[in-house]
Amino acid sequence: MPETTPDSKVPMPKGVKNVLVINLIIIAIVGWSLFNMYTETGAEILIAFASWSLFGTLLLADIILLTKMRKAWGMLRALIWVIALLQALTTMVLTKDFLSLWGALAFFGSLVVVIYLIGLRGYLNSDSFKNWFGQ
Repeated sequence: MPETTPDSKVPMPKGVKNVLVINLIIIAIVGWSLFNMYTETGAEILIAFASWSLFGTLLLADIILLTKMRKAWGMLRALIWVIALLQALTTMVLTKDFLSLWGALAFFGSLVVVIYLIGLRGYLNSDSFKNWFGQ
């Protein structure tokens, strides 16, 4: 019976493909908002820091998932948790503008990102992901 190695060609699960696509969509939206933040308006320091942190974390997550860096998997889970907490803090800051249309959209968008990050961390802990990733 042939031995299976961790580096054998196993197709990427549909869940990982969905995570990569959702991460790219969020990266594009955050990149666009960062561009607008610095070109058209004055940026609040916390929101700018949270946006850059989210941008970098999701980009790092995509790189780790595409290259299957097993040693960075534990760090990624912790980093996603920290960024989810930072985004939750940003969501609380955005409640001051809740009564305007853009404020409500930003609030609910930030809330969706927080829920997504918590779900992403849970998916990274799932057995199906660990089997594919080699953990």
